[in-house]
Amino acid sequence: MRAALTWMACGLLLCAAASAGAQSAAKAVEADGTTALHRAVYAGDLPQAQQLIAAGADVRAVNRFGANAMQLAAVRGDAALLRALLKAGADVDSTTAEGQTALMAVARTGNVEAAQVLLKAGASLHARENWGGQTALMWAAAQSQPEMVRLLVSQGARVNERSAVRDWQRRVTAEGRPKDMYRGGLTPLLFAAREGCMPCIDVLLKARADINLADPDGTTPLIMALLNVHWDTALHLIERGADVQQWDRYGQTPLYVAVDLNTLPIGRRVELPADDVNTGEDMVRVLLQRGANANAQLKLRPRYRNIPNDRYMDPMIVWGTTPLLRAAKAGDVPVLKLLLQHGALANLANAQGVTPLMAAVGDGHIHDPTRGRFRTEEDALQCYDLLRAAGADADARTLLGYADADLKIITAANRTAVHAAASRGWNTVVKRLVADGAKLDVIDSNGLSAIDYALGRFRKEFNAKQPEQYTDTVALLRQLGASAENPTATFAPSSVPRITAVVPQ
Repeated sequence: MRAALTWMACGLLLCAAASAGAQSAAKAVEADGTTALHRAVYAGDLPQAQQLIAAGADVRAVNRFGANAMQLAAVRGDAALLRALLKAGADVDSTTAEGQTALMAVARTGNVEAAQVLLKAGASLHARENWGGQTALMWAAAQSQPEMVRLLVSQGARVNERSAVRDWQRRVTAEGRPKDMYRGGLTPLLFAAREGCMPCIDVLLKARADINLADPDGTTPLIMALLNVHWDTALHLIERGADVQQWDRYGQTPLYVAVDLNTLPIGRRVELPADDVNTGEDMVRVLLQRGANANAQLKLRPRYRNIPNDRYMDPMIVWGTTPLLRAAKAGDVPVLKLLLQHGALANLANAQGVTPLMAAVGDGHIHDPTRGRFRTEEDALQCYDLLRAAGADADARTLLGYADADLKIITAANRTAVHAAASRGWNTVVKRLVADGAKLDVIDSNGLSAIDYALGRFRKEFNAKQPEQYTDTVALLRQLGASAENPTATFAPSSVPRITAVVPQ
């Protein structure tokens, strides 16, 4: 008997010691504020987390990085851990330092059961994180989680709200008072279009999301899908009624974007095969069939694709540029045919007076891989034939040049297609131009002739390929009757220019 009592006493003492140890472990805090509960939840260890909670672990403890146990469970999309934490008194709407709630984190994971646990506990559907102002619905759409989108919409998530715009000038009034920091930004539909999530788009449109509601730069869901090379998604939006004429602040219409992206080069890395059935050319065809304006012109120079590598890479693509000029610049023969068949004007120039024909035969001698650097003379000749058949003027002249701070003209006015072809050494194109009435001895506003261009005497533009000399082209020009040249012309490679417009008198 005495032995049994002794063993019982020892057992009680051991239990007490174990309990004390568990309580001590549950309340221990590392130097950065991390607790044993943090670590258990992070590892997905539900039994350990339950033991720590039972031993008195603080379910609301936040470490130095702003993480609490709720957030860690939400990132995992772990419904069981979330239930345990909520039952122990965790705050369902507690946030990280960035203002992200557990529902936002769960929305990214796509775990509908975990989201239902949070919503049942009263999680806010409309909370926004601090940095980007995104809601849980926006996060779900941005991560292509259609079932999560469906759940959140069914619970009343707002489908036409926008995320924040990180633009301090827009956020501050003239008196220096903050404006509404959540004005502008992307809607859930824009996020879905960016990711090419067609099921998400269908759920949002069924919930009456505005299919044409744009971001502050005027980017509609259709333009957003095209900019991200989601051809099938773009077609889906068109079929659902997206406006094919609406342009962004730069004047980029869906048609212009489709033409532009159709010749975007593939990278040097091995590319994953596209899931899309449709191509950029298909999109151009569909947009034209739906009545897209083939002659809509850019209002501003489009934003850079890649800074700094795309900086001032193509001064031809400015206000006034049409889809036809852009296609001609790239030597995109199939798209050029489509545009001309749907009424594209062969002589509609950009603000500098550069016509599609000039672009096709080599104007804009820029070392630029994203706008047609790799086109060949054969490409140019095919484009030339199409444009001439549509009435393009072989002897058109540019109207506007650009000069640096010293008024040394960089991009010259009074430049012709012959200047352009000579600068490339494209002799067959030169012959065709002259046969079609192009003048040979036209002098541009730098005082340079076609012979000078063939000899590389024109000023090297910023980021441009170094001018080359084509002696065979010079011989051809002289044979055809050219004589004007400026042997004393010297142009040092330019630095970043301060641009001034120059119009010839």
